[in-house]
Amino acid sequence: MDLDTVFAGLGRIAWPELHHAYGPADDVPDLLRALAATDEESAEEAEQELWSSLVHQGTVYRATVPAVPFLARLAAAGVRGAELLGMLGAIAESTDEHDPERPGAARAAVIAQLPLLLPLLSDADPEVRQCAAWAVAQCGSGAGADARAALRSRWTVETDPTVRADVLTACAAVDPGAAQEWCAAARRTTEPPQVRVAALLAIVDAGQPWDLDSAAVVAELSPLEPHTAGGQWEREALEYLVTGLHERGDADAAIDVAVSALGRAAEAVLAGAHPKEAAQEAAWAAECLALRSRTAPARLLPAMLPLLDHPDTAGDVIDAIRDWAVPVPQSVPPLVRMAEGAGEHADRALAALVRVGAPEAADLLARGIEDRPRALEAAFDRTTQRPPAPLPCTRALLDAVRARLAARTDGAATAGPRQSLVAGGLADVNEPVYLAGLLAGWGPAARAALPELIAALPHHTFTTGRALAAVADAGRDPEVVAALRARTGTGSVPDRQAAAAALHTLTGDATALLAVLGTALDEPNGPRDNCLRAVAPLGEQARPLLPRLRALLAEPVENRSTVPAAEAALTAATVIWELTSDQDCVLPVVLEGLAWAEQPWGDRVTQRAAEVAALVGPAARSAVPRLTAMLDHPDTAAAAVRALVALHPGSDRPAGVPLTELADRVLPSLEPGAYLNSALTALKALAALGPTAFTPAQLERMRRLADGERRIVGSGIQIDIIRDDEEFRAAARTVLAGLTPDALTP
Repeated sequence: MDLDTVFAGLGRIAWPELHHAYGPADDVPDLLRALAATDEESAEEAEQELWSSLVHQGTVYRATVPAVPFLARLAAAGVRGAELLGMLGAIAESTDEHDPERPGAARAAVIAQLPLLLPLLSDADPEVRQCAAWAVAQCGSGAGADARAALRSRWTVETDPTVRADVLTACAAVDPGAAQEWCAAARRTTEPPQVRVAALLAIVDAGQPWDLDSAAVVAELSPLEPHTAGGQWEREALEYLVTGLHERGDADAAIDVAVSALGRAAEAVLAGAHPKEAAQEAAWAAECLALRSRTAPARLLPAMLPLLDHPDTAGDVIDAIRDWAVPVPQSVPPLVRMAEGAGEHADRALAALVRVGAPEAADLLARGIEDRPRALEAAFDRTTQRPPAPLPCTRALLDAVRARLAARTDGAATAGPRQSLVAGGLADVNEPVYLAGLLAGWGPAARAALPELIAALPHHTFTTGRALAAVADAGRDPEVVAALRARTGTGSVPDRQAAAAALHTLTGDATALLAVLGTALDEPNGPRDNCLRAVAPLGEQARPLLPRLRALLAEPVENRSTVPAAEAALTAATVIWELTSDQDCVLPVVLEGLAWAEQPWGDRVTQRAAEVAALVGPAARSAVPRLTAMLDHPDTAAAAVRALVALHPGSDRPAGVPLTELADRVLPSLEPGAYLNSALTALKALAALGPTAFTPAQLERMRRLADGERRIVGSGIQIDIIRDDEEFRAAARTVLAGLTPDALTP
């Protein structure tokens, strides 16, 4: 195909009227022509520009569609064939369409060019054949009979192992019926390992039964990763297998595959071979499965324990013991031995011992607290974030914390250059927080540390102030009261507020706190949101601030155009309502907050406004239209349901919506992958509906939330996901028990 034929009609397209990622597409014709330039650098630059413009981060545009025929013709003419086939495949794959003329237009454009692309399955260049298979596969079942026939034909003659594997993978997407027949044969030892692994992945893709023969191939070929190198499908084979099997409901098969791979890695350790590659693959697959499956960790961890014996594989096992919330008593002795050593593994081992509550952890931390940042963080987390099982306050550990806090205070008084956060400065910044947090968690048992806390107060007011309030006794420790009172008059507003809040907690005297908060509220650009969150718990003691709170709500609406400002106004409205029940003052701010549903990133404000509406109760019924509109969005439905129930107490049809339908609006937000806070909010909404709201099918769905195989919490900080899901499970069981005494399984 000559270039005149390739570019025929290019000039008849109104490119300036079309748009791509960067605006009008008037540059596309020149970029397409530049692909055929003899200058390799110019052609490569044009290709990158087209990728960025037409398939920007996977998004396709109006201008993408008319460009497809020219990309296909160029590829068919042998111009940058592999690269352009990759681009065409990415276009067909995309479901993120920006301003499409019609849904699926970009994929349809690629499908229309398949007569030009299918012959490239027989190209002399293996990379072109691979990329052709990839591009055809992205067209899915819409590729048509000719594509299915072309892939079958290629399968019968292809001899390159990597290309043959990719043809099989493409067939699973385009022609699942043929792929099922091929997969059975492709697992045999007569096929190259690349093809056998591709067959395993195709079995999962096509939903075919997983059997002992498939499991045996995994055991024989592990690690699988070397057999997928060079393929067009970028996926980690073992992880893909176990998560794919679990996703389709084959949890036992998924766990068995991961256990088998871990066993292969453990055999390598015992044989004295280098297990790193196999162990890393197996440990990563196990971790991904543990984050999805509630039953997997108890079966996976014992299979991982032999990997503790090799320095290259120990870290993954330690982290699993630390994060998976499964008691493994047999892991404690080797972890103790490691924690008694030096270096990073010792710190990680001690952090794991802390998280699992091993009795040896406290004294081990006491011996080397300055060199155990991970273990100290784990102790802080266990003591303050995940009560009620704090790290024990032993004499040795208390003395070590006191000494370390004193050393940090002396260092703060004679501070040198500050470390960068990347070079370890984050641990340096957090250490006083963790030390003071431990003391706060221990409460009066840590009273011996009062001198160190008082000395540290000017340098770390927020954390040490809270610790002083938790540890001291106002009657017995006048020096603490004096130190906090002095600190309320010096330093930054946040420091003064922290000292005043601690003083209030310790003595019940809110005078200093009201003074600090009042000054801060008078600053239009000050940290109002933080200050108002401190006002809310004061209750009746906050009454002197009422004039300032009313003045804040009387400010022009444009002053509340940011999320923090809007949330500050809603917090102020909450305090005003609790002190005065003044609906004329509060309701306009509630309605204003609910209107944030129409703004990008407005869910947080909308949810907060719904909470205030629920607090106000029936007096807030003017908010009903906006609340009912929120029911259509999973991110706001739960908050809206709680508010509607509060606005119509005792009704079986709040705002005209049956309780059962309200339950149906909340339940979709409890799908796998949720954040803990969102999931707990949804549970509170379901609890508010009461027992009469639920059908047997809905109650069965809630049973699965509480005790099903699939984790519900799947987002957040990865090391906390499993513990977050366990917290959610406990809450779900409590809600379920409240809805019906017979709901919990024996």
